[in-house]
Amino acid sequence: MFRGGADGEAAGVGADASATNGTNATAADAAGGVTRGQIVARIERLPNNLMHVKARLLIGLATFFDGFDVIAIAATLPLLIAQWSLTPGQIGFLIAAPSVGQLVGALFFPWLAERYGRLHSIAWSAGIIGLMSIACGFAPSFELFALLRIVQGLGLGGELPVAATYINEVTRAHGRGRFVLLYEVVFPIGLLVSNGAGAWLVPRYGWEVMYFIGGVPIVLFFVLRKIIPESPRWLAEKNRMAEADRAVRAFESHARTPLPPVCDVASFDAMAARHPKRRVRDLLSGAYRGRTLAVWMLWATCGFIQYGLSTWLPTIYKTVYHAPLQLALNLAAGASVLGVVGSLVCAMVVDKVGRKPVINVSFVLCALSLALAGLLHAQSVYVVATLCAFAMGFLASGFITAYVYTPELYPTSVRAMGCGFGGAWLKIAAIFAPTLIAGTIGSGDLSSAFYALALVPFAAALTVHWLGIETKGKVLEQLEA
Repeated sequence: MFRGGADGEAAGVGADASATNGTNATAADAAGGVTRGQIVARIERLPNNLMHVKARLLIGLATFFDGFDVIAIAATLPLLIAQWSLTPGQIGFLIAAPSVGQLVGALFFPWLAERYGRLHSIAWSAGIIGLMSIACGFAPSFELFALLRIVQGLGLGGELPVAATYINEVTRAHGRGRFVLLYEVVFPIGLLVSNGAGAWLVPRYGWEVMYFIGGVPIVLFFVLRKIIPESPRWLAEKNRMAEADRAVRAFESHARTPLPPVCDVASFDAMAARHPKRRVRDLLSGAYRGRTLAVWMLWATCGFIQYGLSTWLPTIYKTVYHAPLQLALNLAAGASVLGVVGSLVCAMVVDKVGRKPVINVSFVLCALSLALAGLLHAQSVYVVATLCAFAMGFLASGFITAYVYTPELYPTSVRAMGCGFGGAWLKIAAIFAPTLIAGTIGSGDLSSAFYALALVPFAAALTVHWLGIETKGKVLEQLEA
């Protein structure tokens, strides 16, 4: 790491590099320094290029397997129940226990990202996800399997908030929603692939194969930091201007056309000077209080529905509706297909209509689908599965929007922690949600569970509507309060 006096030398190199790309020298450059405003202005003029693609692919791989490993339990649970003769209480614990690790990870890894960098945090979380997934495949007992899943939860809880933070920070305001969401769509794709692979592989090769496949992210621990640069915004926030300059130049060097002049440096510097460095306690003070409450409700809703419903669907179809295992797995995979479709549609419209309308409409329609599932729960498994698939599709649209919306609401100094606290509420909800379903499995009457689930996204839509702010088309620094 280069700091102190090295900043001036590297800054001069950065000024020369900017000049070759058609930039205008600023007063700061003339003085031999690189400012935060210049770093932000250079990011904001960058079109998407090959380095953005590399970042999206590599970090997307971690996010893909985050989704893959989170939902792998849904495909493997019916066989685990039979192999270890699990009781309903043990089943609920097996689903909820990893959320304890995820809760800790959702707070620890964002803290690590604020202190040591976004890429260090993502690399370590990916390594834990992969290593523990492989270990799960060798677990000989329910107790050890559950323990390994808790440890794996550390990585699963920490990867998504920090990854969303990084992708937002290296992306300019214009088209940021679409760029981030097309990256984030790999999470529901991971859910889909996990369900689809589970439906085909588990009946043929056993439950262990899912966890061996889930070990792929361990590769990222070794290669991620060597291929893509650290977040320039984070480096600038830490006053490591030489490194921030090099990180921006890594993106600039992959531009396919000459870059336009750097604009608005003075205004971005003024923003930095006007807004003090924030601390974690500021998340619940002043202008950030309403934003934070909206974020917490948004993420808690996603956790409550995702873990309270999707992980149970194959078991519900098999136990309550007596569907064969293969049919139960296929129906669950169908719900994941609509999740991917909903996410892609959301990515196409989020920059046009805004973040809040997408979240609110998606959650209201999710609530309606769940209420109808409760009303029609006595119908065939196909009716219930169709309504659950629509509910998961609408949930995915709101859920994926949270990954572009949440980082936009906070300044760089606490952005990862803001996302982390949102992720923590997701995990808290995930710990308690499976118990709601477990209590209704025995009786076979799912109506009360579906009605309770429907109330949650409806309440979240109201909260985001009243307390959230709209962020589309704005530079991240403009959104600081």
